[in-house]
Amino acid sequence: MWTNLETALELMIFGMGGVFLVLFILFVAAKLLIKFFPVN
Repeated sequence: MWTNLETALELMIFGMGGVFLVLFILFVAAKLLIKFFPVN
């Protein structure tokens, strides 16, 4: 039982980390695009 709970928490942490990692990469990419191609 306890090992199942630990596995679930571990997967949840990896899932949350993956979501925030993707959001952070998109944020950085958007910032770089704005820097290299400024709005007229």
